[in-house]
Amino acid sequence: MSTRREFCAGCCLLACGAVLGAQPAPDGEAPLKRTQETRAGMKPGSVRDYRKLGRFFLVADAAGIYALTSVCTHRGCNVNAAGAEGFHCPCHDSEYDPQGRVTEGPARLPLRHLLVREAGGLLEVDVSVSVDPTVRI
Repeated sequence: MSTRREFCAGCCLLACGAVLGAQPAPDGEAPLKRTQETRAGMKPGSVRDYRKLGRFFLVADAAGIYALTSVCTHRGCNVNAAGAEGFHCPCHDSEYDPQGRVTEGPARLPLRHLLVREAGGLLEVDVSVSVDPTVRI
């Protein structure tokens, strides 16, 4: 039997997750994805495709390294990297800039930015945690 304090703490954690946009990983799938990339290997302008590992891209700009989901916000198709122009959804032709913002619909919402951290010299992405688009490592 849990105490009232434990119950309230659990409710707060759930509410924080909802506010921050955290989404659980699909059943049976670990949300933490370890890449083979290092900070030094990610130069500004780099885009690394990790759609097979966890449906995301690792991207580097002048401010640092960030991860974007590859899931189109229109109908959930996988977007493709389109070089310096950003990302393109082949299903319904939505376009996103390199920061994941919509530049052409039908999508209306930007691509989600995901938590990136360094562990043992390699970059890891937590596909279950959304972060503010300004967050870089």
